[in-house]
Amino acid sequence: MSIVGIGLDLLEISRMVDKIENAAFMERVYTGAEQAYIASRGAFSASSAAGIFCAKEAFVKAVGDGLSLPLKEIEVCRDSRGKPFLHLHGTVKENFSSLKTVLSITHTNTTAAAVVVLSMD
Repeated sequence: MSIVGIGLDLLEISRMVDKIENAAFMERVYTGAEQAYIASRGAFSASSAAGIFCAKEAFVKAVGDGLSLPLKEIEVCRDSRGKPFLHLHGTVKENFSSLKTVLSITHTNTTAAAVVVLSMD
C-alpha cells in the first residue's frame, strides 16, 4: 500500500450556523442522508455540518483537484460504531474509485477539522 495523498481542512463552526438554514447551500453541498444527519443533531447541527464539510474539503485537497469537484458527490457516512468514512458518487467515483480513503473528523467547541488519507494497493 502506498499513500498518494493527504488532505486536511478546518473550519470555525460559527461559519456554519447561518449556512445550515440556507436550503440552497444545503442542497448543493450535502446529500439527503447528510442533511438528515445534520438535522438530527439538534444543538450540534452546526458542528456536524462543519465536520462533514471539512471532510469533503480534505478529500478535495488530498486528490489535489482544487475546488472543481462537486462536494455533493463526496458523501460522509458512518459505520455501525459511528466511525466516519467516505462514499463517492457520480464523476468523483468514476475518477477516484481506485483510491482507498481513511477519514478522521474532530471538533472542539469552536472548530471542526478533518483529515483524509488516500492510498493505493
